[in-house]
Amino acid sequence: MSERRTQRSGRTPTIAADEQLVSLPVRARPAVSVVVPTYNEADNIEVVLDRLRSHLDSHQYRDGYEIVVVDDNSPDETWRLAQHVAEHDHRISVVRRASDRGLASAVLTGLSVASGSVMVVMDADLQHDPAVVPRLVAPVLEGGHQVCVASRTSGGGSFGRFTRSRRLISFTGNSVARLLLGTHCTDPMSGFFAISRGYYETVAPSVNPRGFKILLEFLARGKNPNVTEVGYRFGERLSGETKLNGSVVLNYLVALISLSIGRVLPATFVMYLAVGLIGLAVRAAVEQLGTALSTSAWASPIVLIAVEAGLVVNYLLHNRITFEPFRHRGVHMIRGLISFHVVSLHGLLVHAGVMALLSSAAPSADTELLATTFSPPFLLAGALATIGNYHINAGTTWQT
Repeated sequence: MSERRTQRSGRTPTIAADEQLVSLPVRARPAVSVVVPTYNEADNIEVVLDRLRSHLDSHQYRDGYEIVVVDDNSPDETWRLAQHVAEHDHRISVVRRASDRGLASAVLTGLSVASGSVMVVMDADLQHDPAVVPRLVAPVLEGGHQVCVASRTSGGGSFGRFTRSRRLISFTGNSVARLLLGTHCTDPMSGFFAISRGYYETVAPSVNPRGFKILLEFLARGKNPNVTEVGYRFGERLSGETKLNGSVVLNYLVALISLSIGRVLPATFVMYLAVGLIGLAVRAAVEQLGTALSTSAWASPIVLIAVEAGLVVNYLLHNRITFEPFRHRGVHMIRGLISFHVVSLHGLLVHAGVMALLSSAAPSADTELLATTFSPPFLLAGALATIGNYHINAGTTWQT
């Protein structure tokens, strides 16, 4: 969004064409802002808004409250239903994002529009109980905490009707996050939390808008935030389907890599290395299998087939994992695969050139060492080739 709500009097400001503020009344700064990101929640949004207003009204905050719905241009027109409610309640704002997608960036858009002293983030599927919102707000608004997390694992919390497999996934995810990020929060995977305006403004510039779990970002980017938790029971979806799948789990692991070692190595580069190792393993397996099943006359073709298999697997995994936000689809994958082959050839030439340079400079006694696979010179040449390939692929093949 190019322009924000910068004034508290007068008419609603002009908004950039790619993000439309369907309804954004102008008012004094409220005590509480509730940000509700949505996508295809037409069956739930009106119920959520009604329940939220009911629970917030009962607490009669001195400076009032606001609700900011951020919709990613849902095909089921969730934004239109939210707008209809907002037309009868000036405390509700609706942001329709036409050209961007993603939960984390939607939350950040909502937080940038919100103006409350305490800002709450919650989903619109009723798995996050609106009745918990006042309990989240109180420790931040009155107790001096910077973050309050609605936790399924702290006292009074529950995973509801989670299956054993879902409970295991959540337990593992929470444990890994706490280990890698050094946080004492018992449920860092929660998407239901409250944050103070001061802490948000301090941390927001460093938060990754493509992060997987926005709470993880706020916990990891800040310097030992003052965090407290309130237990809540994770509810059943009123309508729609869960978004938990293999891609979500994978993105979570990438996010943890980014947050834990991102200051040393970019998470994308770490994933690039990991995928590269998988490609090498595929190449070795195909070569071994081909050698075992064929005669010596087929030795050269088998090597070429193995190399090609490794390259194709590498491209597909990079396209789906490493550079997922920029991935190719349909016929564009053909162009991408060709580009990836050309860049790989560049890496091969760099590796050969570095090895030749080291060989010419090395004493004759070290020549045998240079020819050894995975010797220090071999690994140095491979590292230079890999770094070059990574940057060229990022800039040209996937145009990040």
